[in-house]
Amino acid sequence: MASIYILIFNKIFSRLNRPETPFSERHKPCTLWHMRNNSLVVACIFFLLCGVVESLVARHVSPDLQYRLTILICLTLGTALTFQAWSNNRPRFWSAVRAGWPLLVFAMLAIASTAWSIMPQSTFLASLALTFFTFACISLVALSDWGSLLKGITLACLMIGVLSLLLIPVGGLMTEVHEGDMRGPFREKTRAGMVYAIGAIASGGLAFTARKARWLLPIPFFLILLTLSQSGTSTIACALGLAALAYGELLRGKSSRLVLGVWAGALGAIGIFSLVILNAEVILDALGEDSTFTGRDRIWPAVWWRIMESPLLGYGYDAYWRDGSYGMAWLWYEAGFEVYNAHNGWLETVLAVGLIGALLLAWVIMRTGIAGLTGLYAHNDPRRIAIPMVTMIFMMSLTESAIGGPEGPAWLLLLLISTASALKERQKHAKKSVYNDGIIAKVQT
Repeated sequence: MASIYILIFNKIFSRLNRPETPFSERHKPCTLWHMRNNSLVVACIFFLLCGVVESLVARHVSPDLQYRLTILICLTLGTALTFQAWSNNRPRFWSAVRAGWPLLVFAMLAIASTAWSIMPQSTFLASLALTFFTFACISLVALSDWGSLLKGITLACLMIGVLSLLLIPVGGLMTEVHEGDMRGPFREKTRAGMVYAIGAIASGGLAFTARKARWLLPIPFFLILLTLSQSGTSTIACALGLAALAYGELLRGKSSRLVLGVWAGALGAIGIFSLVILNAEVILDALGEDSTFTGRDRIWPAVWWRIMESPLLGYGYDAYWRDGSYGMAWLWYEAGFEVYNAHNGWLETVLAVGLIGALLLAWVIMRTGIAGLTGLYAHNDPRRIAIPMVTMIFMMSLTESAIGGPEGPAWLLLLLISTASALKERQKHAKKSVYNDGIIAKVQT
């Protein structure tokens, strides 16, 4: 069945994207002109990798099918996109692979954790899904430019937003916990809030990079959906991301203004953080949260104690929260209620693959942020959009298990923008090297 899906997908993708050129010209150095028309393909792939299909099937058919569908979708899209990117333009594909090396090392670490996992079978299957998910994202970046990625992400989030409204009469709202909050096609409201926040940032970034004000119009739609979801973390993350986007656009241009603006922004962030700490109860009440962060003050200490028992390597990728895991039963006892994740992306990562995995993800986020700051210096460099996106993802990771995979909206976005930012940097240095070599050659002659 997976082979049939791969063949069909490759046929459709090749017709939509690959120009009709002779075989001898297909592997020549790539230009971006034929990549600007694949926004709908990017939107469909983003839609599938967000977990929409698995969540709907789990909710309306059987919860047992969700995990299997996740593995099938990752395997199918990862294989199809890798083959397509490799056959379409091999030099660009290998450049994207080199740009995404920390993500591939993280996937290899997840596979290696099968050796010490407390649930080896679950770890192997989840790490396999993570590996193909990573290759799908890297290959998608190799097949697209920044404009196609931003437009495709925006369209995918719009599709999910419209679907969320259509599903209100048939399970689109939470019914047990957080009754009445919008969850759309997902099983809980947190993931829906992440998608709406991502849509708002991507839409704003597309408006500034494409210089088309009409892409600002979807932002109010996403903010309304975000309000209906009552997701406090996603609301704060979206607000910080939009603020970073607007602030970056104000500073973009002169180096002196950028340097002063970064220092002013850092001081302002410290001031806002202090204000939030001093008025935490008022802010939490306004967001509909309690001072315990919905029980996280009991989850985090329990998770931390378990981490201290195996800090370097963890307990195996995606193994701790599986049925039959002794660790999950112990945490339920310590927290006093049922817990299915650490509600913190960094604690979740250390729990799964240890400090090594967390350091890899920290490097990915830091590298992407630096690339975004570099993009502020250049003329309309789309890498600058990585700053609000990384800000949003980092904020989400503090109170939700938003990073580390094997799938999910925030993790998907991080893989795409980190690889795209690094690939843009590699191409920039390559062009500069070629230019300098040309000057040297002229001087020598």
